[in-house]
Amino acid sequence: MTKRTFSLYILLLCACLPMEAAGDFYEGEPLYASRWRDYKRDSYFGLRFGLNIPTVRYQGTGGTAQTDPHPRYHLGLVYGNKLGNGLPFFLESGLMYTEKGTEIKETEDYGVRKTTLRYLEIPIVLKYKIDTNADDFTVQPFFGGYLAVGVGGEVKDYTGRTKYSPFGDDRYKRFDAGLKVGCGIAFQNFYFSMGYDIGLFNIAGKDYADYHYDNFDGRIRTGNFTMTVGVDF
Repeated sequence: MTKRTFSLYILLLCACLPMEAAGDFYEGEPLYASRWRDYKRDSYFGLRFGLNIPTVRYQGTGGTAQTDPHPRYHLGLVYGNKLGNGLPFFLESGLMYTEKGTEIKETEDYGVRKTTLRYLEIPIVLKYKIDTNADDFTVQPFFGGYLAVGVGGEVKDYTGRTKYSPFGDDRYKRFDAGLKVGCGIAFQNFYFSMGYDIGLFNIAGKDYADYHYDNFDGRIRTGNFTMTVGVDF
């Protein structure tokens, strides 16, 4: 994936956001007021904020790379639209700012290093909204994927007292992609979810194995447990 491809995804997303939104309001009322009261609308916008508990998995180091989670956060805007008039399936996408990272424990050759990776991310998930016996309360399992591009970050080497960018041929690649799975609940316009992101893309730079860990086979993948709160309108 290139930066041009990622930019195209963002443009397509922005072009799709206004679709069908204009039909979800009551005649004679302001759009924002009517959408706020329409809990069973066919489309919605949402604000999201939450906690990341990320992992970075180093495969093939024979246990040399021991890591701990480096809790971070995410925030952004989503848009969902119902698919047809049958079952309550919704396709949801958006644009998120999310931070991931890890703390690598000290070894004989390296000191403690704390890595923070900052991404712009496009999630694309399919949701199924299950009505319950409680009024205006739904359960929303979801499954999908994400595309992400690194926009910043840092690696702190506490032994050498240095700080540098995490991206480069001898560090991490900027692009990541993977699967998302989880479940949310909503009461009226308020939303909460828990989920897990499974990174499928090898983020090790092409020269990473030449600079880090003996016998390292050059596979690094991310994982991320998320807890999210939000509001839909």
